[in-house]
Amino acid sequence: MSLTDLNNAEREVVRECLRAAIEGSFFPDWEFHTLFGLERTEVSDVLLAWPNLDETRELVSLAINNSFANLLGYPWDCDSQEWSKFISVSEKEVIRIFEKWRGASSTNGLR
Repeated sequence: MSLTDLNNAEREVVRECLRAAIEGSFFPDWEFHTLFGLERTEVSDVLLAWPNLDETRELVSLAINNSFANLLGYPWDCDSQEWSKFISVSEKEVIRIFEKWRGASSTNGLR
């Protein structure tokens, strides 16, 4: 798992996913900590540190991983306009980047 394994465009999608998780209407405040294992402010702090992230910190890797995983797997009730307001690529492309970041080669049940 490393952002250095991603090109600039892929890293930008990671940033977009963090921002969508924080600012979008994808995850209600009352459920955010349960879904992420982090407070919304902690994920926001990761985004604010962008691009100077220390991925060896569990908080950073958890924020990135859970932003991807929850955007792709949580049954949020938003239309595609909400997605495109924050994320510039398709869900399929987000899955590909998530897998590349994780070092995975299959979708492992993701949409």
